[in-house]
Amino acid sequence: MKKIALLLVSALLLTGVTANAQHAVVKAGFNYTNASVESLKAGKTGWQVGVGFQTGQWTGFSLQPEILYKVKGVTLEDATKVSINSVEVPVNIQWGPDLLIARPFIFASPFLGVNLGTKFSKETTLADTINKNLHRLEYGLGIGVGVNVWKLQVTGKYNWNFGKITTWSDAQANVKGLDPAARTFELGVGLVF
Repeated sequence: MKKIALLLVSALLLTGVTANAQHAVVKAGFNYTNASVESLKAGKTGWQVGVGFQTGQWTGFSLQPEILYKVKGVTLEDATKVSINSVEVPVNIQWGPDLLIARPFIFASPFLGVNLGTKFSKETTLADTINKNLHRLEYGLGIGVGVNVWKLQVTGKYNWNFGKITTWSDAQANVKGLDPAARTFELGVGLVF
C-alpha cells in the first residue's frame, strides 16, 4: 500500500511540474557598467537584447537560461567612451510564489560571456592597448529580483565579473590594473510567450 501511495504522489508531483507551462522570453533592457581603475572617469550606460526560455515551476523554483547580446563599457579620463560588445549566457535560478495575477521572484544568475570587440567614441592612445589585452572570456554571478505579470517580465540584476577585463600592466598603459570584479547593474523587460 505504501508503494502505491508513493507512486501516486510521485506521479502527481511529476504531472504538476510538466503541467506548468514552459515559455519563451524575448528581452531588452539597459545596463550601467563600472570598474575601479584610475584612468576611468565614470561608468557607461549600455543596452542589451536577447531571448530566453523559462521552465515550469517546481515548489516555486524555475530556471530561465538566456542568450543576450550586450553593449557595455566605461568612459576614460579624456571623455572617450569605450563600448564592449559581448554575448552573455546567464542561467537564472528563480524562486517565487505564484500569486495568480503576478509572480514576484528573486534569482541568482551564474553567467559566461564572450567579448566580441570594442568601439571607441574617438581616437585614444589606450585603444590599441585595450584591444590587444582585452580578455575574451567573462564569467561571474548576478543577483536580482523580478516579477512576472501576465505576459510581461520585469527584472533588476547586479552582476559581478570574477575575471579581469584586460591583462594590461602599469608599464603598458600608465594606469593601474582594472578591478577583477567589474560590476554591472541591469534593468530588463521581457515578453513571455
